[in-house]
Amino acid sequence: MPSKYSLLKESWNMILMYALALIMIFVLTFHLLLVSPLTGRTFDQLLNYNYVLQNLTYYRIVFGLLLYAAVIHGLNGLRIVLIEWLHVKRFQWAVNVIIVILMAILLAFGTYTLIVL
Repeated sequence: MPSKYSLLKESWNMILMYALALIMIFVLTFHLLLVSPLTGRTFDQLLNYNYVLQNLTYYRIVFGLLLYAAVIHGLNGLRIVLIEWLHVKRFQWAVNVIIVILMAILLAFGTYTLIVL
């Protein structure tokens, strides 16, 4: 049984979801501004490999925040939907394990991509 201040309670989970959504609002807005016509570049120039590589290199921390916030927020939301959909206590641990494994894989590949570039 989780204690009164346990991080396993769903109220803490929702606070995490709101915090990640708030982070994504600002970081995703920055990302969308980089690839918008407001930069004065054409669509072909925005898709140029060197331009994309330059943005990923210069703004690595911003894209890292976007990666972590989006993966954790998205997969945690999927976990919540699956647990609500299944309604069976014995499947909750399986859903949690699968989501954590998927989260680890996606974060590892994303982090590797950001570091190697």
